[in-house]
Amino acid sequence: MRWAIRVGSLYGITVQVHFTFLFLLLFLFVAATVAHGYASGLRSALLILLIFVSVFLHELAHSFVSERFGLRVRSVVLLPIGGLALLEDLPHQPRQEIGLAVAGPAANLLLASLLGALLYHFGLLGSFRQPVLSGEALLPSFFWANVYLALFNLIPAYPLDGGRILRGWLAARMDYLEATRKAVAVGQVFAFVFIFVGLFSDWWLILVGVFVYAGAVSEERLTLLQAALEHIRLEDVMLTDFQALAPADSLTDALQRALHSLQDDFPVVSEGRVVGVITKARLLTAIHRLGWENSVQAVMSQRFESAQPSDTLAAAFKKFSRRGLSIIPVIQGDRLVGIVTLQNLLHSVALLSRQGTAEFDFLRRG
Repeated sequence: MRWAIRVGSLYGITVQVHFTFLFLLLFLFVAATVAHGYASGLRSALLILLIFVSVFLHELAHSFVSERFGLRVRSVVLLPIGGLALLEDLPHQPRQEIGLAVAGPAANLLLASLLGALLYHFGLLGSFRQPVLSGEALLPSFFWANVYLALFNLIPAYPLDGGRILRGWLAARMDYLEATRKAVAVGQVFAFVFIFVGLFSDWWLILVGVFVYAGAVSEERLTLLQAALEHIRLEDVMLTDFQALAPADSLTDALQRALHSLQDDFPVVSEGRVVGVITKARLLTAIHRLGWENSVQAVMSQRFESAQPSDTLAAAFKKFSRRGLSIIPVIQGDRLVGIVTLQNLLHSVALLSRQGTAEFDFLRRG
């Protein structure tokens, strides 16, 4: 996502923080420091960090439930109003969509309940009765931040969790893509309401409205693209005019072929069967280390996966990302009929992503 900074990974999930978190951290620190001194600025900064923890736990709950459903999360982007999770697969069942959506607000309400119980135990619950978000009252603010995050994200404004619950409910009654379109339309209405109300009250509502609107449009295009990847077959995009190497080829012969080809990745074929793969970079490294006289068989990689022409682009992408591959031979029966490289697959996806959503009308008919 644009304007997001990668801060690390957790269980293979890339974690990114949107720049608005850093902006809020700096803005509130400076504003509180100017108004009330350095200590107040530090408390305000700490409040933002506590909100960050709340959002992180919110997204962690989403990720945990998605893994339970067998839906792998690639990355999450943390924003002050919640987060966005990029899944490898679309939820194919309404109950999955609803279960994923409910998990985040439930985590915030659980954390708020634990905080409330803790303060009740120590006789401090009275300080929580007045809603507050201030660095001068960190524990009550931590409590209310989780309540606000849960309630706000349950608004049926896609891509907020409430909007995803709405999409899951609609998907039980109509096509998944049509349900997405309707949920996005509702989300855009809420976005305009936030912006309009913010013009006459609080400029933060304008920012929230812009986030909701941009998120709805982005998620709609991503959903359509993911659906396209699940409908387009490798036979539609695979390379059929390609160079193949033989195990007995010398590295000299292989380099000559590589230099006269636009390919960066080559299947190695023996008696009509794929027995390995080799990249141009691996070939050059082998020549530098081992000399010119070795054979392709000595340096080729036998760590590869094949695919069928009827496999989808989505299935191929999973193989590329999970195994760190750069080429997949496409085999029909026992015969090599094409290859798919990561480069040409990304090129195909780039062409798809440039198309307007109207270009994907065939998905709804399929």
